[in-house]
Amino acid sequence: MKLNPTFKLTSLALCVLLTACGGSSDKKTEPVVDENKAPTQGVIFGPHSTGSMSESVFVYFDLDTNAVVELTTDQAATDTQWDIAFKRSGVYLNQHSDNAVTAYATGTNSDFFDADGKAVAASFIDATAESELDDYLAIKSSDIPSDETKFVGDVTSSIIDGFYNYNTTTHVVTAAETNYFIVSSDDAFAKFRATQITTAGRGIGQITFNTAVQSADDAQFNAEQELVIDAALICSGDVTHVYVDFATNQQVTKDDAWDINLPCASDKTGASFTINIADDSKAMSDFDNKYAKLDPASLRYYPLQANSYSVKAFDATPWYQYALNGGHLLWSQFDVYLIKTPTKTHKLQITSYYDATGTSGNLSFRADEVTELAGTAK
Repeated sequence: MKLNPTFKLTSLALCVLLTACGGSSDKKTEPVVDENKAPTQGVIFGPHSTGSMSESVFVYFDLDTNAVVELTTDQAATDTQWDIAFKRSGVYLNQHSDNAVTAYATGTNSDFFDADGKAVAASFIDATAESELDDYLAIKSSDIPSDETKFVGDVTSSIIDGFYNYNTTTHVVTAAETNYFIVSSDDAFAKFRATQITTAGRGIGQITFNTAVQSADDAQFNAEQELVIDAALICSGDVTHVYVDFATNQQVTKDDAWDINLPCASDKTGASFTINIADDSKAMSDFDNKYAKLDPASLRYYPLQANSYSVKAFDATPWYQYALNGGHLLWSQFDVYLIKTPTKTHKLQITSYYDATGTSGNLSFRADEVTELAGTAK
């Protein structure tokens, strides 16, 4: 039946005049939220370009807003807004004290590996963002481990770590005599270990090293020499660091060629329990004392690190496999990672390393807050 238009207009006018249809004209109606309705999730963000292999850049991402945060690397070091960052195939977590982010791999697609831990090539190659969406959507709050230790953050460490032992009961410090370190600088190498430590105040009053050098013309490390450093005497003056040169096997100044330094303790009674290498040097531990020599032509094969280096949480459970079909491609495992910030837990699934033209270093991923209900596709 066709309605009378006059009736419609009259009803509308009456409704407005009496405000009986919607209440007060300036009152907003709050939307009704069904808490039992599964949240929509699974939209893919990206691809986000992280540059070329020779000129790579970071992409910083805020999981709360699902948006890129434009930052320089210097700004990112102190910024608390971003949670996760991408640079080529690397995934980084913010470790600022006000935004310490950790991750946990759920192992959703553990069947992508055989009993020996070897990647099943077909599983990786056949998987797509669409085929792995259901596993992503299924993750909910009950999948978050109650054991907080399962969540791991990126850890920044000093490469010269472990040269002393500390007894938590007696509070006595002793030298870790069997823990060797090797420093590489300009195709020359120095191997050293601390053999004796005497404390002074809160620092090292005296430290004895055994050192051995392998110059560019040497076939192996030379015989060890003893070097005693009186840190208490050196730090009692205006200096801020104790510098050591292994080539001459002596304590030197900051203006001389040096291999390691020990910062003076704050109370100036000796050196702090820290050993640094120069910015242009690299080092590694050799606690098993297995290296009688190093080959200058094969440095890339040694586990040499800068003075301060990071071990990323994602290194332990990589999101990809390489060269599964004989080529040079990266294939996502489509595992679902739980990313915990100080206030929320999010889930993350990396879906691609390439853009539409096949250019590498272009990351696409899903990211949503984990809720009590499994999600539904957007």
